Amino acid sequence: MESLTLTELLDRAGAPPEARAAFAPGQGSIMLHAGGWQSWSPGWELFPGETLPAGVRLIPLLRLLTAAPWELGEKRRGKGRGPALKKGWVGASFIIYLRAGDWYLVLADERVGAAPAIYAVSPERRDLEFTRYEETPGGPSGSSLSGVRVFCVRGFFALKDSLRALYQQPLPEGPDPIGGYESWYNRYTRINEKLLLADLEALLTTDNLIKLRYVDRKKPAVFQIDDGWERAVGDWEIDTGRFPRGLRPLAEKIKEAGLTPGLWLAPFLVTRKARIFREKPQWLLRDERGGPVKAGWNPNWDGVYYCLDISLPGVLEYLRLVLDRVIDQWGFRYIKLDFLYAGFLPGLHAVPLSAAVHYERACAVLTERKKAASGEALSYLGCGLPLGPSFRYFPLSRIGADTRESWDWPLAKWLGHLGRPSAYLCLRNTLGRSFLNGTVYKNDPDVIFLRSKNCRLRANEKELIALVNFLLAAQIMFSDDPRELNAGDLALTGRINALYDRLEEAGDEYGAVQIGRDLYRLISRSTGKGPAGNQERIRGLINLGNKRAERDGINAAPHSIALYPER
Repeated sequence: MESLTLTELLDRAGAPPEARAAFAPGQGSIMLHAGGWQSWSPGWELFPGETLPAGVRLIPLLRLLTAAPWELGEKRRGKGRGPALKKGWVGASFIIYLRAGDWYLVLADERVGAAPAIYAVSPERRDLEFTRYEETPGGPSGSSLSGVRVFCVRGFFALKDSLRALYQQPLPEGPDPIGGYESWYNRYTRINEKLLLADLEALLTTDNLIKLRYVDRKKPAVFQIDDGWERAVGDWEIDTGRFPRGLRPLAEKIKEAGLTPGLWLAPFLVTRKARIFREKPQWLLRDERGGPVKAGWNPNWDGVYYCLDISLPGVLEYLRLVLDRVIDQWGFRYIKLDFLYAGFLPGLHAVPLSAAVHYERACAVLTERKKAASGEALSYLGCGLPLGPSFRYFPLSRIGADTRESWDWPLAKWLGHLGRPSAYLCLRNTLGRSFLNGTVYKNDPDVIFLRSKNCRLRANEKELIALVNFLLAAQIMFSDDPRELNAGDLALTGRINALYDRLEEAGDEYGAVQIGRDLYRLISRSTGKGPAGNQERIRGLINLGNKRAERDGINAAPHSIALYPER
């Protein structure tokens, strides 16, 4: 364990006098971005003294969907463990920063594929402790800050530029943002071949956003089949009651329509209904008592679900065969791999190496195919994944909790579930992790909503989500049934598409800086990348709060975004 003061960190960063003055006592609030262990962990800035709830009421297994492995209970840790947090301290990982005004003091873990960095930051943000998790099976080792780059920059875009130069991450080529349809946020698990074929036809024949923006303009777009196609989670066989002809005919129809066929899997998970649970019990990760390690709780999956022991060569070969079948036999080219955090859960692995080594090998297997046998390129979307250990394998990644067709979910909020499906939480993560977009990841912010049926979001909230996703992330997906868009929905669709065109024409890059509770300033790089003579720049105010807000002459209603052009 290494302990450093804020002054020592500024020294290591070679911070200039202006930065030191900004971080001096009494000069203002020092914000902390704690990085967040995985996609669904909180990914927003914390005010001085602000911490995060340590548990979840009534359903403690939900904490597995956000907590880092070293934050879990002693019984779950196996041999590897992290430092116990002092009262009021905040645990952090991967890339974290302290921000004073527009100065960023950054710690970025460079040791890709090694034991993850663990930081702990004091309540007043003036002391930091550092170690690494489970570098050897015997527990944490390495108290030096070696392998962590410490630097200080001024401004949001300087932060992005520094991270881009540091990681030199090869990002997926192609249109940005990626667009398309996914079945989840309307159909959920209630899908079948007939419904999805009808959605596909409607996508091509109605004035929905994906048709207007991608299909009509001959831009690549995705049609993704989400959870519900399989017999059971962990049993990656097709439910022939729902898809009597299998999945290949549907994938071929999607390709004939000019779209990329996509499919969802959760490769590390196993439920009690899966054949593997009964037939291959030796493949399950075990705890100290010999029981299967619990990976979470989902009422749609019979409650508790479990995870595979990815240290086993047989498990890795099984995963390889599953992916080969999805690609070669069924014809999918865009593959969403979900709940990947389960590959890092503590347990007694059959092969006694560190969790980082096992996870690295499993990710390599999952993504080793770059092309199908036909020569077509493959894309992988990671979700629910540890951010630091995963980015080399999943440069296209979800960077927040699931969204929802309502602003928030009061019951899950009361439970204290920080990874709950929620439009509000999803937006906070999209805004908070926007500095990762185009630097470490192509950020997937989850879907937008333009429908009225089966949706409780107001028009201003739909517009807010649609614009934040376009400005600050790299995917525009939706799950609306295009046949059910009414006249008002189509009018909103036209408005959003026109705004997208205008923002695209401006040719700028955008960022978000938090300036208050639930209040963000939208900023632009103003690179002048737009057409000759077009010098329009956009500034704005993003208000996630419940009261009207005003800053810098910009007024934003609750749950809305206000954009102002400048020339």
